[in-house]
Amino acid sequence: MDASSDPQIALTDAERFPLLKDLSFLNELRQDEFAPKFNFKSGDRLNAAQLLKVKSYQKKQYGKKLFWTEMQPPMWLNDYLKWCVTTVPFYRKQGATIADFSTICRDDIRKYPHLFVSDSANLDELLVYYTSGSTGAKLDVLFDAVSQANWLPQIESVLEDFNVSITRGATSTAIALICAQEKTVTYASLSTYLEGAGILKINLNPTDWNKSGDAQKYLEKYNPEILTGDPLAFMTLLDLKVELTPKALISSAMKLTDGTKQKLENYFKCPVIDLYSMTECRNIAYATAIGHQVIRPDLYLEIFDPYKDMALPYGERGELVVTGGSNPFLPLIRYRTGDFCSLKIENGIPFLVGLEARKPVLFFTKSGEKINTIDISNRLSHLPLAGFKIHQTKAKRIEFVGYCNEIDTKIITELLLIIFKNDIDLQVDIQKISQNNTVEKTQYSSELQSFQ
Repeated sequence: MDASSDPQIALTDAERFPLLKDLSFLNELRQDEFAPKFNFKSGDRLNAAQLLKVKSYQKKQYGKKLFWTEMQPPMWLNDYLKWCVTTVPFYRKQGATIADFSTICRDDIRKYPHLFVSDSANLDELLVYYTSGSTGAKLDVLFDAVSQANWLPQIESVLEDFNVSITRGATSTAIALICAQEKTVTYASLSTYLEGAGILKINLNPTDWNKSGDAQKYLEKYNPEILTGDPLAFMTLLDLKVELTPKALISSAMKLTDGTKQKLENYFKCPVIDLYSMTECRNIAYATAIGHQVIRPDLYLEIFDPYKDMALPYGERGELVVTGGSNPFLPLIRYRTGDFCSLKIENGIPFLVGLEARKPVLFFTKSGEKINTIDISNRLSHLPLAGFKIHQTKAKRIEFVGYCNEIDTKIITELLLIIFKNDIDLQVDIQKISQNNTVEKTQYSSELQSFQ
């Protein structure tokens, strides 16, 4: 789908928002004197029947959520598997119970996206998004309007745990996705589910704005209730010294260190929530002291051996595998996420313990002692790093690149020497955070054997 991956504008605003008759707030957001150079138009396309489905989904996200136990899969699982086997070409004739299904991976979806579309899906409602992740070629992901809009009830259910709610109605800006990239899609939109509240996606890169200072003025004028983005974008926003009063910040896509989280909470005086999500199935869990608390009762999570098609016993660490979701264009059965953790269930709620959103990598001192990435993450977590990359060469030399405007190479060098038992050669580079960052996720990589 490379030829069509860039956004294409083909709909009118009336088609984007069939239930919203008054679009004056949308026009205000787009045409404000301080508005950025928006390069796209977006809308949720929800009609009355679809909106009812989103509201029905919302009810399942609130109140007491029924997940599963160590010994008992969720009650909906057998019916879901039967539906997949009956209506989804990729899964036909594969089996009747979850144990009959092999795991699938990103390449399966990339190569055969059409085979994952249920016969019950309405092709007139097809939406296409793509994700690049931190490795490999980009991936086109298919959705419909309902499964796309369901991210809002998912977010609301997380915010509810922090006693935060989103204001509905066409007088408030509900959510702003903050980016700090060289180039990205930007738009002003509305949410039908939130009764016409504003939704923004903006890029802090100065080239996206007409005049210096417009980004601050625009954000302060519309003062979004919820800010979403990655740590790099939030630290860039911090440098602008904007005067905002958000109810919460939701960080995703990159690891949020404790130091960065504390700095953001001190400045914005609100909760900063570290959310684990994937484009393939949206929001999954958020960070707590125990681990990442799972929020979706419509997802069944298992832990698999990283290299064998074998589920691991409860409590063992391995690759997170996902089954379920609400998307008829991409139903998932045992989808390998590429992320690693163990599973713990407390009081009926699943937690992802020690979640590392990356391929498992082991590092080594010069004398061959193993160093786990979790130990590196724990040591660096108190620093206000917006992100970092660490690589080990065949000669066991450690090459570190960090993104921060406050600390120097000496601090990182001293910490890495402690982590690696003073038995390592280091190259450390600290790069300033700009308003057009191109770096994505925190990355660990090695030219040595990466997992044993």
